[in-house]
Amino acid sequence: MTRVKLEGVSKYYGNVVAVEDVNIEIQHGEFFAILGPSGCGKTTTLRIIAGFETPDKGRVYFDNEDITFVKPYKRNTSMVFQNYALWPHMTVFENVAYGLKLRKKELGLTDEDIRKMVKEALELVKLSGMENRYPLQLSGGQQQRVALARALVIKPRVLLLDEPLSNLDAKLRIEMREELKRLQRSLNLTTIYVTHDQVEAMSLSDRMAVMNKGKVIQVGSPQELYFRPRSLFIADFLGRSSIYPGELVAQGKDYVEVRLEDADIVVRGVSPFEKLPSKVSVVIRPEVIRLGSSGSSGDTVVKGVVDFAMFLGEKIEARVKIGKLPLLAYLPNTVEVGAGSEIELVLPWKNIIVLPSE
Repeated sequence: MTRVKLEGVSKYYGNVVAVEDVNIEIQHGEFFAILGPSGCGKTTTLRIIAGFETPDKGRVYFDNEDITFVKPYKRNTSMVFQNYALWPHMTVFENVAYGLKLRKKELGLTDEDIRKMVKEALELVKLSGMENRYPLQLSGGQQQRVALARALVIKPRVLLLDEPLSNLDAKLRIEMREELKRLQRSLNLTTIYVTHDQVEAMSLSDRMAVMNKGKVIQVGSPQELYFRPRSLFIADFLGRSSIYPGELVAQGKDYVEVRLEDADIVVRGVSPFEKLPSKVSVVIRPEVIRLGSSGSSGDTVVKGVVDFAMFLGEKIEARVKIGKLPLLAYLPNTVEVGAGSEIELVLPWKNIIVLPSE
């Protein structure tokens, strides 16, 4: 297990800021995700950790060792790439054994040692018996497992994953997410996972960092970032939300009251900030909304007209007009609603987030 620490890391390409003042500390054995839109700097950050890029500012540490300028092959990290990067002319065995053979003398390994280690790695990823196949004879999921076995066989200090599931179909991605989580837990291996897919990041990680425009916006557990975002960017990027501008009416010890613009409604919610400006935004997640005409003390009850409704199996996704405001709500799949239906909704105040307007 290894602790990874980035202190004030920045990387520039001419006038382009790829990464700026990134400070992250990843704990021993932690599954840590770096999430963000394309071009936000997440892959550059991963490549700096791997040693493929050298930061223009800042330091990178493995435990207490400064490895900022250490060559990649001396860091004992493994990276799994988006395109797998398997050798098509090599068998599964040869692909997995490749890194070990390069280090055979350095590590004092025999051919029998390598055979045993490759066998163990393939058992880990459930590919036993496929040693003599070639990559083109494998499915996408099997190729991904080979790339993972090749990364694990050298027993790395840190496992680095760069959007490794993006080329798989939806069902296979879910299966591989479960497999990755199982492997990481069983090996207790410090793992850093880069993705633009919020579901992947939240389902896999112990903690995650959300990046935008080269900067880390917030670090925390998936639950913390989803339920208590500290910026509108994160509230909008993670999951789906209805976000409304409003005017601060009151702020108590554990609540905030906001008058929504374009609607004569005062909504109560919570905020991660002790003091808010007069101009704020209200974030309402569709899954917290309930059907009904009464709620707990402090909840807001609103009446609206269904603009459209879609049956999605496990739920009904409805767009409801509250005055001029469109509100996205997830309703029980047993409710019969359609365009033009009049309904009442409860907005639970403890699940409504109030943030400074950006």
